Amino acid sequence: MSIRFHEEHKTFYLTGKESSYIFSLNEQGFLTHLHYGKRIAEADLRYLMQGIDFANSPSVEDCQPSLNAIPQEYALYGRGDYRSPSILIKTQSGSRLTEFRYQSYQIVKEKPAIKGMPSLRGGETLIVTLYDKINGLELDLYYTIYEEQSAVARRAVLKNKGTAPVSILKISSFSIDFARNDFDLISLPGEWAGEREIERQPLRRGIFEASSLRGHTSHQYNPFFALCDKSANEDLGECYGFNLAYSGSFTMKAESVSHGFTRVNGGINEVDFAWKLDVGEEFESPEAILVYSEKGLNKLSQNFHDLYREYFINPNFVFKKRPVLLNNWESTYFDFTEKTLCDLIEKAKDTGIDTFVLDDGWFGKRNDDWAGLGDWTVNTDKLKGGLKTVIEKCKECGMKFGLWFEPEMVNENSDLHRAHPDWHIASPDLESCRGRHQWTLDFANPEVVEYIKGVMSDCLEQNEISYVKWDMNRPMTEFYSKALPSDRQEETAHRYILGVYELAEYLTKKFPRVFFEGCAGGGGRFDPAMLYYFPQIWTSDNSDATARTYIQYGTSLCYPLSSMSGHVSICPNHQTGRVTPIQSRMDIASFCATGYELNLHALQKEDFDKISEHIRFYNGIHELILRGDLYRLRSPFEGNYFSQMVVSKDKKKALFVMMKMMAKANDCYPFIKLKGLDGNTEYEIAGMGTFRGDVLMNVGLRFPKNLLDFETRCFVLNAVEK
Repeated sequence: MSIRFHEEHKTFYLTGKESSYIFSLNEQGFLTHLHYGKRIAEADLRYLMQGIDFANSPSVEDCQPSLNAIPQEYALYGRGDYRSPSILIKTQSGSRLTEFRYQSYQIVKEKPAIKGMPSLRGGETLIVTLYDKINGLELDLYYTIYEEQSAVARRAVLKNKGTAPVSILKISSFSIDFARNDFDLISLPGEWAGEREIERQPLRRGIFEASSLRGHTSHQYNPFFALCDKSANEDLGECYGFNLAYSGSFTMKAESVSHGFTRVNGGINEVDFAWKLDVGEEFESPEAILVYSEKGLNKLSQNFHDLYREYFINPNFVFKKRPVLLNNWESTYFDFTEKTLCDLIEKAKDTGIDTFVLDDGWFGKRNDDWAGLGDWTVNTDKLKGGLKTVIEKCKECGMKFGLWFEPEMVNENSDLHRAHPDWHIASPDLESCRGRHQWTLDFANPEVVEYIKGVMSDCLEQNEISYVKWDMNRPMTEFYSKALPSDRQEETAHRYILGVYELAEYLTKKFPRVFFEGCAGGGGRFDPAMLYYFPQIWTSDNSDATARTYIQYGTSLCYPLSSMSGHVSICPNHQTGRVTPIQSRMDIASFCATGYELNLHALQKEDFDKISEHIRFYNGIHELILRGDLYRLRSPFEGNYFSQMVVSKDKKKALFVMMKMMAKANDCYPFIKLKGLDGNTEYEIAGMGTFRGDVLMNVGLRFPKNLLDFETRCFVLNAVEK
């Protein structure tokens, strides 16, 4: 069993492949955290609670340890605990104090799903029930453990079993108190076109917070951070990763204040959040994923990747070869006709590209970004034969057809807005902000979600579409739903994201053969919950090969290579103006789900030859991208080189890439040590020779010192059969 309760010790033991998670009940019925880290045998760890300070107790007779000095599993507000609480409830009296004490537990073999939200599949689950007898509130804490993984999935469910409604002001998906504070903290901040940069800093006194108030997870902070030993690197040291499976406004906090403890908790952002919970109702938090590694950051990443591929990403597509596509956006933008598109498809037919994706501009009166969003009917001024003519051209050229949607948005100048002017999110007191000349549709309104279900279903049913790119290009600004009463307006942001999940669930279930790609102005909603529906996400609108080394390197800290979508784009690059060799662009795009965003009419014959060669190469290594173990070798954040490799599970095949950022006069010869190979196996590298695995890992390969700006080397290693 992965989960066991020791009656005598009053202790819960949750055991993963290489980790243990242990907590117990104290005499007052509070859950106290004892150990999270390297796997250990079951032992009585209650000695860790000896000598805890006493303070702030309701009575002299019931003198209890100060909650401020106890490492808790799920922290209350007040009652002597002055750190960030896990839960905050407002009762009808106006009181915000609750006292949840242990009531019971159960262990279930089949993990319960979350109503209306994505979560990991499988795993053995512990449900610990706490009860606040004053207010009649029941709190269920869920812990899911995976025997072959070093991960714990956590969430909370609050049930109102009292006699009056309450308001939830905060409910964390998880909370954990470490009895140490000597950590480094690694987070993934960023911005549009520069998502998920790696930032490492010492955990200092006070509160670190990664959060979003934008209605989506945002370009600015990913719902992930890690705590690690100060000496930890890619290969050594204890590391703890925390990732929230939620796509809306979130918060993740690490707090180091007193007694040498560190408290980590996260969930829905409590700013402008409240949820009215009537008698008999329950509220479920999104799921948080905690992953442990005792072998550094590379192993932490591999643990996340394996977990998500096995238990999160859509099983219909997770290990299925991804489409190698051509997207027309940077080639044509809004300026295209039926002939323009058909000419592009004709140009691509002999390259090996297998899918053509028609981006923005195919619908309504969509000739620029001022009009047409929401009107999901074909613009027959541009496409006189409708989509069918373009689809037939794709079929004639041996390709499939994909289509772009932005279902959550509406232009003021649209038939949809004129018919339903109350369907966008807007305050009754202020003029609505516009972003990219558009408003956000009110997905907190079920009527809006049902309408979008209908129009998207009609389009997918009436046309042979194998691929959908789901975009979302602006954050929420007003946080007001005309569909909700005044006392439920703080529910708007969460109800909105529940509406997004409802639409995604509906479409992916109704059209199981359609491959959905996520996008939010690039990588503005790159989170585990989106991966549940979309097997890959457009990693960034910045497709510059050099910029992508940073973006993909940071993203890989938590998310698998197969979840990242990256294209070989035009030069000079439309985001940076940089010119990089086409081979470099292809090599970097090979380390994700690859595709093209080029004006094929502007290419020379030799470029087409390179595209065909690249696609043949990618088709030979795509299984590594889908299933392999990633190893980060050189960080672009720390030097003049970027390098990664991915190794098959059986260690018989590997893919290596490196890029030199800037050329230097009289530079040094770079040596790069490889990782993850079998030391006793001989590996052949085409054009370079045969090498033992231990030599490649302990001595390394030497590369020319005269590489040019942004020049790459990319090659496959194959085990020599004996």
